[in-house]
Amino acid sequence: MGFLPHWLGWSRQEQGQPSPVLRFSEQLPLPPTAAGVGDVQPPTTSPALDFTPWTIARLDAIGREVVERPCQASLQAARSARGCLSRFWLAAPVDGLETFFHGAIGDVYRHLLAGALPALPLDRPDLALKQQLTDFLQQGLERHGSINVLLALLPYLDREAMQVHEPLRHLPAWLIPLYAERCEPGLGAQSTPQRPQLPPMATHNITLPELAPITGTASMALIGDAEFLGRINGLITLYNLEPGDPEICRDLSQGRRQVAQVWLDVDSDQLEALYRTPFGQLTDHLITSRFAVEPLSQDELAMRQQLSEVAADLRHPRALNALLAALLYYPIEQVTLPADAMLIPAWLSESLTRKGVQPAGRA
Repeated sequence: MGFLPHWLGWSRQEQGQPSPVLRFSEQLPLPPTAAGVGDVQPPTTSPALDFTPWTIARLDAIGREVVERPCQASLQAARSARGCLSRFWLAAPVDGLETFFHGAIGDVYRHLLAGALPALPLDRPDLALKQQLTDFLQQGLERHGSINVLLALLPYLDREAMQVHEPLRHLPAWLIPLYAERCEPGLGAQSTPQRPQLPPMATHNITLPELAPITGTASMALIGDAEFLGRINGLITLYNLEPGDPEICRDLSQGRRQVAQVWLDVDSDQLEALYRTPFGQLTDHLITSRFAVEPLSQDELAMRQQLSEVAADLRHPRALNALLAALLYYPIEQVTLPADAMLIPAWLSESLTRKGVQPAGRA
């Protein structure tokens, strides 16, 4: 079970075992003399950093070369490229996977998967890594980092060599097309599961509170305001260093109100898109911060209750807005998912599950 942190270089190195990422030599390589011969004394400087840099453009070129001009050198380069891609996905931040997947590295990754990369022979280290990644996934996709591992494993698998149980529920929507293409071609013909239809409410007399002084269009402008995002992230960092500091708590409480107000103001059909932006990442930082255990004022308690009442009835047209705002005011340990996970969107359910939230009724 401990292989993944060790592969990423997070665990302590055992005596005599080289780092899987970086190696430090005892001395710098000896530079040639002007004439190209002669003895040169090793410089008495600090040890050199010995590593192999790579670029996305080079990976793309390797993918073309192994198809157009296959030879021993291009095959070896392609196998090295496979290792680079695998280590990249293992080390990538979980909340940045979709961004990388839709970026330049994702384009090259999909191109290489469609080519000869998965068919390349495996040597002993390749086989060992493939087995480690497979063992990790067989213990359940609910484990933190499972999507990283799946992305790292695909370059080592032939088509249809692996299938995920209930992929439409366990995999993020952005990964489904690639998974279907590589692992389960028939999946594309299946309909995406729909959220259950709830009977309409007789009235919507429960209203949303106004939490912050900046509302409406002005609050929407904060979504892309780097200064605002940086200030709130900075306050979270300061709070982690000095929890309970009255001035930090006051400023962070005001910032949290404004973040929650944005979630109340955004159109309901834009919630997922907003959640996948840096503003959504900031929200996640607040949700998982220990600031959530700080005592709330009477005003905040009343506001939280009002948000919870709206979020509790998913027939309310702004229920998900209220839910995202309310999450900022509960310690994550007090949050539970509905017994029927399909009652809330998969993107939100998956995110909360990664944070350790369990369905109602589960021990």
